[in-house]
Amino acid sequence: MNKRITLLLLSLLFIFSNRYVSYADEPVKLPGETVTASADREDTSLLSPGTVTVVKPEQLKGEQKNLPEILKRVPGLHVIEAKGRGAYTVASVRGSTAAEVSVFVDGVLMNIGSEAAVDLTTIPVENVERIEVYRGYVPARFAGASMGGVINIITKKPKKSGQSLELGAGEYGLLKASLSYNAPLGRGKFLFGSSFEQNDGDFKYLNDYNMPYTPSVAYETDRQNNWYRNADVLLKWNDDHWQVRGGWKRNDRELPYVASGFDRPNSLKGATMLTDQADFSVGRRQKNGSFEWGFRAEYLHQSKKYDNDNNAATGAWGEQHNKFVTNRYAFALDGSYALGKNNFLEFLGDYSKEDLDVNGDVVTRFGGITNFTREAGDLQLQDTINLDKNGSFTLVPIIRGNWWAGTGKFSAGLALNKEFNSHWNLKVTGGTYNRSPNLYELYGDGAFVLSNPKLDWETGTQWDLSATWKNHGSKSDVSATLTYFGRSSDNLIEFVMINPRYGKYFNIGKADINGIELETLARINKWDIHLSATWMDAKNKSDDYRKDAPLPNRPEYEALLRISRNFLKDDAASAFVELHYTGENYYDYTGAIKMDNYMTTGIGLKYSFSKHTKLVLGVNDLFNESPDVKMFTVLNGPSRTMWYPMQGRTFYASFIWDF
Repeated sequence: MNKRITLLLLSLLFIFSNRYVSYADEPVKLPGETVTASADREDTSLLSPGTVTVVKPEQLKGEQKNLPEILKRVPGLHVIEAKGRGAYTVASVRGSTAAEVSVFVDGVLMNIGSEAAVDLTTIPVENVERIEVYRGYVPARFAGASMGGVINIITKKPKKSGQSLELGAGEYGLLKASLSYNAPLGRGKFLFGSSFEQNDGDFKYLNDYNMPYTPSVAYETDRQNNWYRNADVLLKWNDDHWQVRGGWKRNDRELPYVASGFDRPNSLKGATMLTDQADFSVGRRQKNGSFEWGFRAEYLHQSKKYDNDNNAATGAWGEQHNKFVTNRYAFALDGSYALGKNNFLEFLGDYSKEDLDVNGDVVTRFGGITNFTREAGDLQLQDTINLDKNGSFTLVPIIRGNWWAGTGKFSAGLALNKEFNSHWNLKVTGGTYNRSPNLYELYGDGAFVLSNPKLDWETGTQWDLSATWKNHGSKSDVSATLTYFGRSSDNLIEFVMINPRYGKYFNIGKADINGIELETLARINKWDIHLSATWMDAKNKSDDYRKDAPLPNRPEYEALLRISRNFLKDDAASAFVELHYTGENYYDYTGAIKMDNYMTTGIGLKYSFSKHTKLVLGVNDLFNESPDVKMFTVLNGPSRTMWYPMQGRTFYASFIWDF
C-alpha cells in the first residue's frame, strides 16, 4: 500500500511541476528564505503547509508551568502523565504512540535509542523563545518521517545586554529560580541561562488501599516518595552566520510506589533515577543569491542511573543498581534554492551514530547485552510550487528516504494550500510515514523487558483537511482553525506482558484514528481568549482479542479555555482564568480499565510595579479536583483510587526582575 501511495505522490510532483513551469507567464512570490529550526515567524503558513500551533512561554512567565503543562494548550496533543507532576511524562499527537513524536531543541533531536520516548519534564522552558507543534504534514527540515508529528523547541537568541531573574515558590515544597544574562561577545552576542526547580510532591489525597468494598479503611494521607529536583544551564553564541550552543541538565527524582497498598506514611524509601544530559552543537548558515544553505554538527551525552535498595519490599527480585550511558554524534546539511520563478526547493541530509553502554545487575543477573550501536540517516526533498499567478494556491510535495542499520524506507507527502481571500484559507495534506524500532524496543533492559531483534519498522498513512478564518483589525485580532484528521497505522510496536515477570515489544499493532481539532485565538481590546478542543476516535484494529477496543491514553474529548484581561493604566495588571477538561481515558489495550473524566480550574493575577519588575500570584486546580479522580473497571467493580494520584490545588507566587 505504501509503495503505491509513494508512486502516486511522485507522479503528482512531476505532473504539477511541469504543468506550472509550462503555463506560468509571470513570476510569483515564493518563500524568501529557508525557515530553519531557529526561525521566529508569526505566520504559521511560512513554517509549514500543514497544521502548526505556536506557543510562546514568555506569555505564561511566572505561572510556574513546565513543558507538559504548556503543551496542554495544543489541540490534538495529549500529555500522558504516567506518575504525576514532575514524573515521567510524554506526548501523544493525534493518537500516536509517544515514540512516534520527535522532539527537537534548537535543532538537536532529543529522541535517543535507549529511551522509549522523550520525557518532557526533563526539558526546561525558562529560556525558551517559542514552541512549535507540527501535526500531520512535517516539513523536510525535520529529519525522519515522524508519524506522530514534531515538537520543535527554540530557545531564546542572544539579544541586547541585560539580565532577568525569576524567583518562585508554591505549596508542597515547590521552589523555582531562573537567571538569564545577555551580552555582546566578539562579533556576535552571548546568552547564559540557568534554572532550578524542586518539589516534594507530598500532597494530600484519599487512599482506599485497593479495598473499595471496605470504605472504612480509606483515609486522607500524604503522597510519599514523590520528590524531584531539576537543574539546567544553557550557553549560546551567534553572529550573522555562526551559532554555537551548549546545554546541560540534571533530573533527580524518586519513583513513587503505586498508591494501592504501598503508599503508606511508614513506607520504605523508593527507587531513585538520576539523569544527566549534555549537548553541544555548532552550525553555520550562508546565503548566495537564490541559494541558502547551512550545516550543523552536534554531540549528545546522557547518563541515567537507577538505584533501588528496597525493591524486595514491593515483591520484586532484590536490589537493583544500573547505569545507562548514551553518546550520539550527528551531522546535518540543509538548504533551499529558488528554482526558476515558481519553485522553491528545500532539502535535508543527515547522519547520526549512537552508542549505548549498560552496566549493572540487570545485565549480570539476567544475561543482558552491555553495548549497542545504532547508525541512521535521512535524505529529504520538498518543493513549494505556486499554481496561480498571485501565489494564493500552492502545492507542496515531499519525498523522504530514511535508513537505519542498513535498512531503508521511503515515504512521501503532499499538501495543497488555497487562500481564497484575506479571511479564508483551506489546506489538504496527506502522506505515508514510518519509524524504525529503537534500541530499547529491540534489546530491552536486561531485566523485565526481553529483547526482540526481529522487530520491523512501523508504517502508516495520515491525512487532514483544515479551514482557517481570520480577521485582523486595529482593535481586534481573531483566528479560528477547524481540522478533520485521520491516520491508519500498521506494525505498531507495542509492549505486551508475556508472563507475570517478563514483557516484550512486538509488531502486532494496527490502529485507525479519526478526529477533529479546533483552535481559536482572539484578542479584542483588553481581552485575550484561547480555546483549543479535540474529539478523537482511536480504535485498535489488531486482529485479536483487542479488535475495536479503544486505544489507551487517548481520551475521546479534551479541551482548554483560557481568558485573560488587562486593566489599570498602561495595562500594568492582568487577570486570567484557565479551564482544562479531560474526558474518560482508558489505561489498557482491552478497554477494561478506565480513568474518570475531570476538569481543573486555574486563576491568577499579574501586576507590574515598573517595566522591570512583576509579581505573579495564582492557584492551580482551584477546586482540588485532581486528587479525587478515580479509576474503575468498565464491566464490574466500584471506582477506586488511581495507581498514581494527581496533585490538586496548589497556590504559587513568582517575582520577576529584568535589570
